[in-house]
Amino acid sequence: MSTKCWNRNIASKLAKKQGLILDKIHWKIIYFYRNFYFKNGLLPNSKLLLQYLNKKNYKYDSFFLFNLFPKGLNNQVSKICCLSKEIVICF
Repeated sequence: MSTKCWNRNIASKLAKKQGLILDKIHWKIIYFYRNFYFKNGLLPNSKLLLQYLNKKNYKYDSFFLFNLFPKGLNNQVSKICCLSKEIVICF
């Protein structure tokens, strides 16, 4: 899928196919991934993501991330963000 045709509606549909209903923290992570990817050309690791999330004195950890994305953080988020090569169609 071209990342140019990505939007929140598409992301929600892709998440739903994976059994996820996106809430505020999911969206924060999704936008962080997309911004990081387009700025750096690669996906962030969980340490960078947790540093970003914990800027405001939250206490998120890898267990929290696993609960949000139980099939794998990078795997699920990259598919929802259309950064995965597995996603080839545009809605």
